[in-house]
Amino acid sequence: MSNIEISEVSSHLERKAFITFPWRIYVNDPAWVPPLIIERKAFLDRKRHPFYQHGDAALFLASKNSEIVGRIMASDDPNYNALHQTNVGCFGLFECINNRDVAAALFERAEGWLREKGRTEIMGPIDYSTNYVCGLLIDGFQFPPTILTAHNPPYYRDLIESCGFIKAKDWYAWWFADPAKAVAQLRRLATRFNTYCPATIRSANLGNLRDESRRLRQIYNQAWEKNWG
Repeated sequence: MSNIEISEVSSHLERKAFITFPWRIYVNDPAWVPPLIIERKAFLDRKRHPFYQHGDAALFLASKNSEIVGRIMASDDPNYNALHQTNVGCFGLFECINNRDVAAALFERAEGWLREKGRTEIMGPIDYSTNYVCGLLIDGFQFPPTILTAHNPPYYRDLIESCGFIKAKDWYAWWFADPAKAVAQLRRLATRFNTYCPATIRSANLGNLRDESRRLRQIYNQAWEKNWG
């Protein structure tokens, strides 16, 4: 591993290299959907992204023989740990050539950064939080990813597990072969539910987005607060 160098991203040029590196990994993957460069820049903008109002993150690049061969992000969210009574940090945005030494060097640097923050556990892949892309694809590589779902080469699982990680949770993405049938079934369920718990279903009031968004945020937070991650 002596010829593998891990450096923290600090310049605009390094940030650009971090953002564009996946094009090398997925050059021959017909299922990959490239991200929008402008969106990735905004996602990593420390001055504008809301995560940095309460959390912190660092980006790292791996180079071998002066060529970029991997990347990773380490993130620390004090709000998450306070809510869940944990002491965990996250890794995300992981991309790497099929080389265990490169992967190990990336994880060692990310773990060291989180250790300096006082964290004793690391989980991922999670890009900041579960409100963004998270999880590792382990089946269905032939399908293109939908919005906010993960896509990666099959060898990532072996790389990550070889570095000491174990799977914590299975997540599933579902394809509806016939959306019309799904809608009909949901309507039947809603009607049956309404007999036991009367509720009014109305359209959103687009003329009062401030109050409507406040209600949506309250419901969303209550519904997801105790979910894993």
